[in-house]
Amino acid sequence: MLKKTILLLACIAYLGAAAYNISTYTYKTVGDLKIELDVYTPPTAAPASGYPIFFAIHGGGDYQGSKQTAFTAQELAEVTARGWAIVSIDYRMLPGIVLADIVEDIQDAYQWIQNELPKLLKVDLNHLTVFGQSAGGGLAVMSAYLLTPRPQAVIAFYSFCTNWTDPYSYKPGTPVDPVIVAAANKLAVPVVTEYIVTNSSDPKSALWGAALVSGKMGWLMTTHDPNFPPEQILAKLRDFSATENVDKNFPPTYMAHGLVDSTVPYSQSVQLANVLKANNIPYVLDLVPGANHNFDRNATFWQDHVLPAFNFAQKYMQSQTMKTMKFLEK
Repeated sequence: MLKKTILLLACIAYLGAAAYNISTYTYKTVGDLKIELDVYTPPTAAPASGYPIFFAIHGGGDYQGSKQTAFTAQELAEVTARGWAIVSIDYRMLPGIVLADIVEDIQDAYQWIQNELPKLLKVDLNHLTVFGQSAGGGLAVMSAYLLTPRPQAVIAFYSFCTNWTDPYSYKPGTPVDPVIVAAANKLAVPVVTEYIVTNSSDPKSALWGAALVSGKMGWLMTTHDPNFPPEQILAKLRDFSATENVDKNFPPTYMAHGLVDSTVPYSQSVQLANVLKANNIPYVLDLVPGANHNFDRNATFWQDHVLPAFNFAQKYMQSQTMKTMKFLEK
């Protein structure tokens, strides 16, 4: 299953030169479509228990991005410096699929980690954090209740969408614009990896923007049928809304969201934080003043608003009694 192994030399200013291995594997095949993941091995030898795992799910609105865009260079350096192995995945993207297909890919990648990765690398499956930004953050918090066994911690930056039934993503009382239906059908080819510069001339970006502005993103994520019953769409969206599925086994979760985010309203993270608090789940909600979407790519925010997320994850990955520990809300 090994496709390639590349030894890279990462020169990160604050870390210095650090060598780490990247190996690429196919974790599933759908028809002729091979779906891959990358495994980053830290420069340090595995501890006796094995490398803790940092499971990264890339963002991009569920229609663009790839396993190479799941984290910044500084986040990569931070994770490998802590001695964690990274697993970063590709998955099928809009509009050729629906949200259930993305979830299936994440679950299949997770099972690959559980069943196949230990054959290739000494890893500690009991110490695993799921990480995501934007749409990847939304998928990360979904994985908190859709993966078995549960991860030990979740880091979700500027999440889209923690609540799919929010009017931000779905307004059931409005009809679907026929132009959106036609665009979705025309573009309905499953894509795994695609880099797209978001602008009005790009048809996938235009489709995504039109669906979001009209409150039909939830429709696009569940069906391309304009006549699909709204109550059935809402039922599907509840299944994929973390706000609707927090239970006592939900892992400790760190959320950071910019207060001037112009892409995803910070209310998405606030809604999840309220539910976590009501269920006594350890969490941090960091609402970052002056920060827009993708704020973790700005070094200005690193020390106070990005680095603490990794400290949070390490605390809970190392704890064997995390359900009895208390973490003070920031």
